[in-house]
Amino acid sequence: MRSPAEQFLIDFHATLPGATAEAFGTLPVQFRGQSFASSYAVLATAVPTDRSPLAVLDLACGSGFLLSLLAARRQPGLELIGVDMSADELRLAAADLDGQARLIEARAQHLPLAAQSIDTVVCHLALMLMGDADPVLAELRRVLKPGGTLAAVVGAPNPPSAAFDAYIRVINAHASGSFLRLGDARFRKEEGVRAMFAAQWHGLELDEIRSHRRLTPDETWAWFMRMYDIHQIGEDQRDEVRREYLSSVAAHCDADGRLEFPQAFRFVRAQTA
Repeated sequence: MRSPAEQFLIDFHATLPGATAEAFGTLPVQFRGQSFASSYAVLATAVPTDRSPLAVLDLACGSGFLLSLLAARRQPGLELIGVDMSADELRLAAADLDGQARLIEARAQHLPLAAQSIDTVVCHLALMLMGDADPVLAELRRVLKPGGTLAAVVGAPNPPSAAFDAYIRVINAHASGSFLRLGDARFRKEEGVRAMFAAQWHGLELDEIRSHRRLTPDETWAWFMRMYDIHQIGEDQRDEVRREYLSSVAAHCDADGRLEFPQAFRFVRAQTA
């Protein structure tokens, strides 16, 4: 049975399929002193290029952006599998991948995959959205081979900025009592992530991914419109929220009409026993 949060996510991606890839697929980032085209490209580095055969599961694959990056390698023996609970996202993925990956509609808590059948699991900005991460991590341990790898990009606290702080302030002012706080709260702090992985995983790596842009207020608002929180505000209120946001950040713009918009993400990698 779907939780209210899962139903919200399904409805969001039915309305805006491909929104996550549009938002993050061309967002340049810095990771371990290097520049990458996107956080998807960072995650792709967790998939070995020198192993064959190699079965890779993209958990919550969405519209297939990461799978497409991996398929473009033309790597011999690379088997790609994408799982998502959104049929609308999977339709986009199927059209883009054209048979280069096996796509499955399923929940992360119940993967229709054989035990010890996967070498590497990757997950981009979705693991932290799953309400109770423990059953998900247990299921990933089940399908991973001994010594298999889970690599994920998850959210992290953003650096202070007028662009983001004003958005949170305005959203909170309009949030109702039914406002959903998505995901497992332990992912919001490094110590929470470490605690989740401490008992059943090995070789945990945690690193920061950073992005930095300078955007106009309208551009920042367009970015936020691809995020989840604003879509928990009724459509009849969104114009008011937008006006309040634009008014709030106007004084923080530089002479060119832009403001700083730094963001942070967390890279997580661990192995099964």
